[in-house]
Amino acid sequence: MTETPPDRRIAWTFMTPSLARPTGGDIALFELANAMASGGRDTVQIVHVPFARARVGGLDDLSWFDFDPAVEHQFASSLGAADVLGSHVVLYTMKLLAAALAAGDEAAGLRLIGALRQAPTPSWLPILFVQGHGVFLSEVEELGLGLPGPKVCVGRALADLLVRRGVPAVDVLHIPNGVDPERFHVAQSVAGRAQQVAMNFDPHPLKGGLAGIDAIESVVGNLGVPATVFGTSSPERVLAGGVTFVRSPNRTTLADDIYNRSTTFLQPSRREGFGMCAVEAMACGCALVTTANGGSADYAHHDETAIVCGPAPAEMAEALVRLMTDDRLRLRIARNGTRFVERFRWTASAARLRGLASERLWGATPSPDLSAQDR
Repeated sequence: MTETPPDRRIAWTFMTPSLARPTGGDIALFELANAMASGGRDTVQIVHVPFARARVGGLDDLSWFDFDPAVEHQFASSLGAADVLGSHVVLYTMKLLAAALAAGDEAAGLRLIGALRQAPTPSWLPILFVQGHGVFLSEVEELGLGLPGPKVCVGRALADLLVRRGVPAVDVLHIPNGVDPERFHVAQSVAGRAQQVAMNFDPHPLKGGLAGIDAIESVVGNLGVPATVFGTSSPERVLAGGVTFVRSPNRTTLADDIYNRSTTFLQPSRREGFGMCAVEAMACGCALVTTANGGSADYAHHDETAIVCGPAPAEMAEALVRLMTDDRLRLRIARNGTRFVERFRWTASAARLRGLASERLWGATPSPDLSAQDR
């Protein structure tokens, strides 16, 4: 195989239903699109398609995210198969398939699925961007795993799961999520911070949000430390005194006013594809407490880069108290974690994704980072 000529451009379409509030899945896809477009080597467009009643009409509806000016946007009024076939590569999501199966315009949804069923060719490649498991209906996930083309997984545990479910190993690649170091970094002294715990709340049962709040409220009540919980929807309960909820913070607020003012971050999920908030918090100097949820295994090494505990509120509370009452331990975990997550960069993930596309489209030699051990 030969290297891809340096002037060979790839036309990318990132296709997903977008929402007018920050969601981890959208953020990851948008960050990849930014990283792919920033070098000016390829052309990148994002096709924002409808999802149920949530329709994004323009960039003003996505003011919570800063797009690279080189990224082009289409705001579709319905699902369209033409958008899938108009580029060298289409990167699509389980959320797109869910929208297609649930489309009010059933013909459009079926046409879109039919287009994705076409086998890859030397000039066209579909890639499923897999960010989680068990989030959508089983029929959606079975459809996605059965479609032709590579499956890019944001966590190694996800990649292993897909192979166990019968997806050919050669079509499963681990390309982790990244962190934007310009935005998420230590801006306030880790040693000098007043004790505070932070947590992202997600109402999905697999995210363990209510159990996490129980754990935080226990710590707040016993130690008198404040806590900040953030998310796109608030818990349907009154939070204890000392616990503040912030709805849909923008990225700057998240980095500067939440992560950099907290000493610990709790990830209570029962299952994670990756856990982007946890890694962002680590990059900002928080000591991580997390469950063994699959995705966290990529960065949470017990008693080294994080405290890994069980999913019961009492277990999470015990781990938080351990960090908050042992400053030496907290500082060691926080600093180790911050150094460890420096390996997660969107530019590196984009380079690996481009290597995959070049290999599949034109037989170019893949990057050394795109190694057999990740397949």
